Amino acid sequence: MKIVFVAPGDIEIPPISWGALERVVYRQYIELKKLGHDVHIVNEKDTNSTVNQVRQLNADVVHFHLGKHYECMPLIHNCIKIITNHNGLFVYNKQFHEQTARQFHYDCHFFVLTSWERDLYRELGFPNNHIKILPNGVDVDDFNFTENSTNNKSICLGRIDKDKRKRQGFLQKILCNIDFVGNCEDDSFYRSDSHYLGSWSEKQVKANLTNYVNLVLLSSAELQPLVCLEALSAGLGLVISEACIQNLDLSKEFITVIPKEKESD
Repeated sequence: MKIVFVAPGDIEIPPISWGALERVVYRQYIELKKLGHDVHIVNEKDTNSTVNQVRQLNADVVHFHLGKHYECMPLIHNCIKIITNHNGLFVYNKQFHEQTARQFHYDCHFFVLTSWERDLYRELGFPNNHIKILPNGVDVDDFNFTENSTNNKSICLGRIDKDKRKRQGFLQKILCNIDFVGNCEDDSFYRSDSHYLGSWSEKQVKANLTNYVNLVLLSSAELQPLVCLEALSAGLGLVISEACIQNLDLSKEFITVIPKEKESD
């Protein structure tokens, strides 16, 4: 089977940094090739170029990732078309999903990350066989694992965005025993803090994550944060907000969910 993944063009595939989307797409690409499929990635910023490349490949399946280039889907024919939205900012934006559904006239399938999205597309009239829950996954063997951490700290791992969605700046101000790792784009975040360790490479994350006790993620909007699965693979507990709980077994004693009304406590 010939499969084409369509990515937004502003990420690096194969990944050279630590962004979740590029790792998810590339891992799917690798695993499908192992199964014997003919897999290609079109990762262009320009929509016209995307359409031309996808048409030339004449694939059996075209899978659009993230939420960009959707406007070219009606221009692509004679294939199964699949959409996966990876952007946590759209998770509860019903209007976004309704516009997506109308735009493609029900001529597409959805691989969703959450039961919330599945139920919404059902309400919008899509048949059950057009909607599949496909959670993100990680290869646990990629991560070092030790029985006992080498320090008594927690880690907040992820890009420190201007929109402050993951709330690293708040955590920094309350003087908790947390190290922060990630590219910093938030000018209000104090970069000279000894707990800010800068941005790690993929190799550093896989090697060093296991040295911590917990991963802390108090994000205000997520679909299914890949970093939680990576932390579990490295042996960490999770201290997370309610926005981060999708596809996790909350009965486990090593997963602590902070109620929304307590996040600023």
